[in-house]
Amino acid sequence: MERNNPLVSIVIPVHNGEKYIKESIDSCLNQTYKNIEIIVVDDKSEDRTLEILKEYGQKLTVIPVEKQNGLGNVINIGIRKSKGKYIARMDADDIMYPTRIEKQVQYLESNPNCVAIGGQIDIIDEISKVTGHREYAIDGRDIKKNRFLFQPFAHPAVTLRKSTVEDIGLYPENMWKVEDVKFFLILSTKGEFHNLEDTVLKYRMTYKTESQSKMLDHFRKTNDIRKWAMRELNIKPTLREYVIWNIQKVGVRVLSIFPPTLFMKSFELFRKLFK
Repeated sequence: MERNNPLVSIVIPVHNGEKYIKESIDSCLNQTYKNIEIIVVDDKSEDRTLEILKEYGQKLTVIPVEKQNGLGNVINIGIRKSKGKYIARMDADDIMYPTRIEKQVQYLESNPNCVAIGGQIDIIDEISKVTGHREYAIDGRDIKKNRFLFQPFAHPAVTLRKSTVEDIGLYPENMWKVEDVKFFLILSTKGEFHNLEDTVLKYRMTYKTESQSKMLDHFRKTNDIRKWAMRELNIKPTLREYVIWNIQKVGVRVLSIFPPTLFMKSFELFRKLFK
């Protein structure tokens, strides 16, 4: 692992992540690609997160900060500190597969017009057991034709070209839950998107986090961002997207009265039908 001249900076925001942070960090350290730095931005954790991070010593760059007003704010602190050509996003409760960084770097180095590369993901539960799988479109044209319906990437599975991220002013700040929606819509105007066929990440879904308990509010905020993109970025949904988008609106309202588990299973089915 090269700390002085890394090609890839892995940026991990965390708040009260003591339960899973070790699994997450260990999966970064166990990557087959070693020219990396790991930057963890601690968003005022009140549990043992910082104690656990200190155990890794010089293997990590740990940045404790006062509580921030949005995930984008926390990520940007890490990006500003980073030295790499590429920014690999990672969350404090997810697990990388060992070859993730190696394969994403190979693609970005071979495809200079690509500004963001993701991959497929497995879904895991509270005990890190694989409970499902999620597929994302691979080709850039397929990704962009669905950008009004679904996120193009699993956010913690994406690696970004840092120069382009800086060009758009980093992540939107002072936003909750939909900063990535706005970020990827803006970024889509600057270059190509791609997802690997490979499964690169284990994505933890417990149905107990705040974002999952407030899914309806998340969807409403997402719709506001989509309307903003139509107005400010001149990104227009196709007729197909527009029709499915309105079906999606009705479906979300109906499903919001059911338990989160059923909501998410229905959402995954919807993805498969319309991707």
